[in-house]
Amino acid sequence: MTHNQSPKYLLYILLFFTNFTLSAAELPIHNTVDIKSNLDEDDSYWELDLGLSANFDKHYIQGVNKHEDGDLSSSVILSGGYYYHDFFFEVSPLIGRPFTFGYSLQRTKHFVVNLIAESLFQGFSEKSQHFGSQLTGINKRKTSLDGGIEMYYSHEYGETRFRALRDISNTHQGYIIAFDYAYPIFMKRWTIWPSYGVSWLSEDTTQYYFGIVPDESTVNRPIYKPRSAFTNKFNLYIAYQVNSHLSVVGYGDYTLFSHNINKSPLVAPNINSYRFGLGVMWSF
Repeated sequence: MTHNQSPKYLLYILLFFTNFTLSAAELPIHNTVDIKSNLDEDDSYWELDLGLSANFDKHYIQGVNKHEDGDLSSSVILSGGYYYHDFFFEVSPLIGRPFTFGYSLQRTKHFVVNLIAESLFQGFSEKSQHFGSQLTGINKRKTSLDGGIEMYYSHEYGETRFRALRDISNTHQGYIIAFDYAYPIFMKRWTIWPSYGVSWLSEDTTQYYFGIVPDESTVNRPIYKPRSAFTNKFNLYIAYQVNSHLSVVGYGDYTLFSHNINKSPLVAPNINSYRFGLGVMWSF
């Protein structure tokens, strides 16, 4: 499939979920969606959490880590959002939400449908390399901006999210279809948020980020043209609320890639990536 050939089944999926949205009027909802459904009563709403964490991570691209087995580092955590009528921007990196701009097409106490734009792929280049030579001489891969539709549905068994996105930055010119399921558990002081997500990446997307074109091929980095691929991500977020402002947080995620990504000379012999950390958050 090339970027000039939009997949027909993507249209069918969008039509199905749009019809499902319009008929979902009496379903229960989770607190996350309920906040957005109350914006018709309040013109705006904002929340902000700032924190510091120590984390260990292993990147899936060869040579990006400073150490072959992964890096121990510290980082600043920014989490929160601002909501004004139907417009919003938000970020929740510890539960897998990148910085996202959006517009709500439908908000009820049962379902939310948004148009969104977010960056799902971070760019890398030869300058990203800290060890080895696998990235030497490669063409720069740019950070993308991906836009499309997002749907939330909350129920007594957890929270589900569906996204159908396309590159709108003329970067990889591909599609992403993603499905996420989370089962948040809220107690007096504890929040436990396990989740699982599966994403389908179109051939244009995988070829841009993981393929090798003739002008960057070498003996140890042969030409590679991957087909479409899947990623599977497991995430766990735990928070303990010390007081009304301060929380201690722990988090971790583990991502598995299908063979079309694993076989890329930029990735192999890596077959996964992971991250875990511990930190403190201050809620304003």
